[in-house]
Amino acid sequence: MATEPANVIVCPSCGAENIEGADYCERCLMDLSSIDVPEAAQVLKESDLTLPIAAVRWSKPITVQAGTSVREAIRVMQEQRSGAVVVLRGREIAGIFTDRDVLRRVAPDPAALDRPVDAVMTPDPVVLRDDDMMAYALNKMGVGGFRHIPVVRDGELVGMLTGRDVLNWVMGRYFD
Repeated sequence: MATEPANVIVCPSCGAENIEGADYCERCLMDLSSIDVPEAAQVLKESDLTLPIAAVRWSKPITVQAGTSVREAIRVMQEQRSGAVVVLRGREIAGIFTDRDVLRRVAPDPAALDRPVDAVMTPDPVVLRDDDMMAYALNKMGVGGFRHIPVVRDGELVGMLTGRDVLNWVMGRYFD
């Protein structure tokens, strides 16, 4: 009675055959962990990346008005358990103030706590439209290093897309 040969994966670096599931090539020690990923575990499909970001459940935008003190903006962030607030001038987006701004611009200068948030915010932030594709949003987040991006519809603030929102979407879509 013949036995089935074990499934093998071929090392793209040296061509050696390795047992399926091996993390490293036995010959050249190349990392094989990403080669042998079962199809069901592959996270994003191309079709998912063409979905509009409206497919993701965004966070509610937390806002403060221009002129609000940095101290008050931080209090709002703490109270709302948010890493960012959108700074509005009336109904227009003037900027975004994030936990990174606190670390980079406020912590080195504690006197900044009493200044207006406009003095330390990131002005004219990158925004997404609610009909932008996931691929576009992920590219903006990755290239810019953003964890929070305001979402607009017809120029009006409607949400905040966060890294956590994207992760929750991926987890709910593929790992439920």
